Amino acid sequence: MTGCIVLYPDCCVVVVEGGTKQQKKYKKLMQHRIKWEEDIVKDPDGNEVPNKCVLVWEGTSKQRNFGEVKFKACPTERLAREYFKKHKVEHYWDLAYSNAVLEPTIEV
Repeated sequence: MTGCIVLYPDCCVVVVEGGTKQQKKYKKLMQHRIKWEEDIVKDPDGNEVPNKCVLVWEGTSKQRNFGEVKFKACPTERLAREYFKKHKVEHYWDLAYSNAVLEPTIEV
């Protein structure tokens, strides 16, 4: 499998590329086996924030855009988007980040 994990304070993005069987097992791990809600996450004000894993997009692409899986810490939104742009998939960041920003607004 190839891909990346981008760590940003408001939104962490995991991108994995691989075969059908690999994708199925990884999806099961991320969405069912890991109990995201068991970890209590607090914002800077000390309020509890729900911890969860959301599948933003699933599909096929013509080619792999990443090498081996790497972690990338991005303190700003701009750096995160530039990292994805370097790999020609900035739309991955746009989609994930827009969902992360809009989600709290929808739940209120």
